[in-house]
This record gives sequence, structure tokens and C-alpha cells, in this order.
Amino acid sequence: MDKLGLGCPFSFLGGKQQESSGGPSFLDLNYEIYLEIFSSLSSLEDQLNLGRAHPLFRNVLADFLRTRYKKINVRILKTIPDWEFLLQLCGSEVSRCDVPHGRWDEPFTYPFLDLLGRHCPNLRQAVIIIMHADTDTPPETGDRGHIMQQLLELPSLTDLTLIDPRSAQLDQLRYFTKLQILDLDGIDRNLSDHAFQQMFENKISVKRLLLNFSRDHRRSRQMAQLADKFPNLEHLTLENFDVNFSELGELKTLQSLRLISRWKVEVCNEFYRSVARRIENLQKLQLISVRVRGDQVHHFLAISQLRALDCDNWPAQSVEQLGQLTDLECLALDCIGSPSNAGRQLLSLIKNCYKLNHLKLGKHWQMPVNDVNTFLTKVPDLRSDPKSKLLLTFDFISIPDTQEKLENLFRDHEHLRVSFKGTTCHHCQPDTHSKCDTIFD
Repeated sequence: MDKLGLGCPFSFLGGKQQESSGGPSFLDLNYEIYLEIFSSLSSLEDQLNLGRAHPLFRNVLADFLRTRYKKINVRILKTIPDWEFLLQLCGSEVSRCDVPHGRWDEPFTYPFLDLLGRHCPNLRQAVIIIMHADTDTPPETGDRGHIMQQLLELPSLTDLTLIDPRSAQLDQLRYFTKLQILDLDGIDRNLSDHAFQQMFENKISVKRLLLNFSRDHRRSRQMAQLADKFPNLEHLTLENFDVNFSELGELKTLQSLRLISRWKVEVCNEFYRSVARRIENLQKLQLISVRVRGDQVHHFLAISQLRALDCDNWPAQSVEQLGQLTDLECLALDCIGSPSNAGRQLLSLIKNCYKLNHLKLGKHWQMPVNDVNTFLTKVPDLRSDPKSKLLLTFDFISIPDTQEKLENLFRDHEHLRVSFKGTTCHHCQPDTHSKCDTIFD
């Protein structure tokens, strides 16, 4: 609409007040009609331009925007004046902001972050995507960490994600004392060991820590030295870590641990032994692209308090042994090879894990459909108590007719249900904490 210029059908509102003709005017329409008008405008810029045209439209637009922009991305508007007007209207509702940032973005990013500090008192989560060429760390300049200084000034920031940060940004992390969630997707290989340790100073409030070591996987061997810096840590994700590091450290409050590898790997026995012995309150364990050997299973069984286990490379001969984890509420498994007597192993597991609410078998699980039918017909005998609900998810079954037949087996059971296509429970939901949508739009 070009700032309500001549091409805009509502441009008359930006000029002199129209003389009354004795009948109802455009400003006398119902509130719902104004909402429809704003909804019909295809671009956010057009909505803002119409909102500028009259105080009535401004008020309607404020209501219209508040529920739509709790999460924002710096790229959705192209000018600072548009951002200022938007945040004046709905900034108090913004709780998350994604900011792709490179050296060429500084003239825009810095004024934008100033606006966040002035108009977004409830902004809790910031996701900063550092954009740069794939080269060694460039020479330091006095302005390299300026974006971190601006983030420090956001009054309610408790959740920070840095994607591909360099040492200039990481050096500033020690000054962030109010963080409850810290997600570092990439560690600069040029960062010294001392600086790596120092950036985790003043992190008493952190409850969730997510570390992707990327190409600097050997840095993960320093984790044991960080344990004292996180006295209240409840969740830890380690991605692309060194599979040979043996000691995680004594994380007394840790309840959830996620291990992720880019390729299928095997972690050393000493690591699993340290987890079982030193993390007393661990309740959730997830292994992605981490292969578990049969001789390592006993380390998992030693974590007797475990309530949720998700492993996509479990030894096929050791499925039944998981029945020793009697507190399990969710079990998500894919196996290495074809389990022998899979139905019998699963029935034994369900019988022993009487708290189990969700059993999920992954897309690589090998079990003939006839065996699945036989298994399902025997499950009701083990779970006849209506209070003992059980959801069975078969990701490896993709044929619609087969899915329908299996669902019909439990059609009359309120406490037993079959599902497909990646159904999850609250224990095994994928972690989308810092997922960025359309950051280059």
C-alpha cells in the first residue's frame, strides 16, 4: 500500500477528516469487520500502514497482533520504523526472538535489539544465528562482542541460544548471570581451554544446558570440570561429543540426559559407568545414533530409577532385560538386527514394567505382521486393569490397511491403544527448544 499513498483504497484516512454525509461512515463499522479487513491484507507491512491511518485502526491492530507475534524473527520486517511501530503495539506479548546476525547486519541488528530492550519487557528467549564465512576465526575487533552486550540489557532474558558462535561472543557469556536455559550450537575451536571454562562462570540458575561441540568434539572431555558450575542443572544435551571421554562429573540435580551423534558411534564403558554411579536422580535418558553393545546393558540396568529410555540402536538380544527397570513409564526402541522371539521379549517386558504407559518401536524395528498380531492379542491379558493405560506405537508399520486392522484389535479398550507415524508422549517428544523457522525469509 506504499504508506497509504494514492494506490491505497484507505488513503483518504491519512488526510483531512471527511465531511459527514448524514449516514454511517467507514469509521462506524463493527469491530469484527475491522478484524476481517486486517486479516484480508496479505502483508504485515500493509497491516501496519493501515494501523497508522487512524487511532481506531491502531487500537484494532494492537488487538489483532498481540496473539500472532509472541515469537518474532528479525527478518519479517525490513525497516526499523516498521519494527518500532509493531513493537509499540504488541511488544509486551513477545516472548521469543530469532536473530540471524552477521557483520553486514550490524546497522540493522543493533537498533533492532535496542527496540527489544525498550518495548519487550517479557522477552525470555533469544536465538542468535551467527552468520559468517566458513573460515578460521577472523582477527578480533572492538565491536565483535557488541551484540552480546545488547542482549545483556534485555530485562527478562533467561533463555539464550547461540548458533555457530565465535570466541568474541562466547567470551561474553560469563556476564549472563540470570540464564536458566543455555544452548550453544557449536564451539569455536580457537577458544582456549581456560576461556571455555570461564564462559560457564555465574551459571547457578541454569537448569537446561545444550552443547553441540560440532568439530571441536574433544572439548567435551572437560565436562567433568564443569559440574560444580551448574548446581541446579536438570537437563543436559551433549551433541557430537568425544565418545572416549570417561567422566561426566557429579551433577547431583540432573534428571534428564540426551546424547546425540552425527554418525553412529559407540560410547566407552567408563562413561556409562560414571553416569550410573554419579547421577543419582537421572530419570530420562535418550541416545540418538549411539549404538549400545550387549556388554554395556548392565550399566543401563543399574540406573534403576529411570522413568524414560529412548535408544535407536539397542542390542536386539537384550530387549527383555529392560524389564528390570520397573519404574519405566516410556520406552522407545529401535534395535540392532532382528530381535529373536520379539513378541515374547516384549510381553515379558510389559509384564514386569507395570508402570509403562508408552512403548514405541521405531521405523527400523524388524517384526513380521503376523507376530505383531499375536503379540497384540496377548497384551490385554497383561493389562486388564483400566487404570493401567498403555499406548503402543509401531513406527515400522506404514501400510494403511495393516494399521487399520491393528487399531481394530483395541477398538473396545479404553486403556489400551495402538498408534503409528511417530506418536509421542510427554517423555519422548522431540526437543524443538531452539528450532528456527524460515530464518532466511
